[in-house]
Amino acid sequence: MTDPTSPRFRWGKVLLAVVVAEAVPILILVGIVTVYAMVRSEDALSPEEFAPLAGNWVGPIGGFLCTMLMACWAAAAAEHWKLPHGVAVGVGAALLDVGLAVGMAGSAAITLLMIGSIAGRVAAGVIGGVIASRTWR
Repeated sequence: MTDPTSPRFRWGKVLLAVVVAEAVPILILVGIVTVYAMVRSEDALSPEEFAPLAGNWVGPIGGFLCTMLMACWAAAAAEHWKLPHGVAVGVGAALLDVGLAVGMAGSAAITLLMIGSIAGRVAAGVIGGVIASRTWR
């Protein structure tokens, strides 16, 4: 039997933060490509050709920012172990990102950009955990 006063790791918040950190950049990319499809000229790239180019920017940048925000949120909600909560969100988001990329494109998805994006997700989780541990005590 566990002691109800002992510190708990909030896996539910971490899991929710990982899913949101992955879903929001995807939704942003879908929105960007949709707007592009509506406003593009006839001689411009097709939306199918434009999407990977936009994804090269939205994925790493949006993924970093969303992971940092969600890591901060998950860590702030924890009473103890704020930094480990942030790190768990960063590592979880990185693993989900790799799983989705490899699942959709195979091993060809592992590029230098992808490796940088993965490292960025982990770093964002650490940064979010640090911010939460310094802000909410």
